[in-house]
Amino acid sequence: MSYVLQVLTYDQAFPNRVAAVIRSDDPDAAFRACVAALEGGIGTVEVTMTVPACLDIVHGLVASTGGTFPVGVGTVWEAETVTLARQAGAAFVVTPAVVPEVAEACLHEDMLCVLGALTPTEVHQARMAGASIVKIFPVQAMGGPDYVRWLQAPMPGLPLWVSGGVEIEHIEEYLSLGVVAVGLTTAVFPPDAVRRGDTGMITELARRAAAATGALWR
Repeated sequence: MSYVLQVLTYDQAFPNRVAAVIRSDDPDAAFRACVAALEGGIGTVEVTMTVPACLDIVHGLVASTGGTFPVGVGTVWEAETVTLARQAGAAFVVTPAVVPEVAEACLHEDMLCVLGALTPTEVHQARMAGASIVKIFPVQAMGGPDYVRWLQAPMPGLPLWVSGGVEIEHIEEYLSLGVVAVGLTTAVFPPDAVRRGDTGMITELARRAAAATGALWR
């Protein structure tokens, strides 16, 4: 059963503008970590295709929450994955780079498409390819918020997702720049905590991240 019937708006896909991105080689640990993050107030989670049984995890998360929390599939390189993600109940897909065929597949499947980019040229290419949102990755390596400001000067109004090295203390500044979403990886999912199943720590980090947006879910 699919819970996603149409392309989501930005507010629907990222209700508190923070997305927790899980990367793990243990699918059971990844699932538990995602649940813990949602319980802590994270509004959106992304499961990357590098996680074993990624699509099963997505389906499980969507089913267990009744589709009330947006779940995305990340590290998507192939158009065929978009259809599989849609069937699993994913609300959006994310690529690490500009992959036009993924954007085309998202249009066909009525899915929100996030294409990865870094340079101004790549950002422009991503938008021309049909990206709903452009993910600036790895943003911290390029100067963090200052780099976003540089991009916004000649390209105002760009719907951006920032990810890559972002910490909880950076959330407020990024949101003040008007980004659509802030992606958090190890800031919410420390590898050691995920590995040992420390869901309490993950929930607390998620709570801090959600509180930083001023929209803590209860």
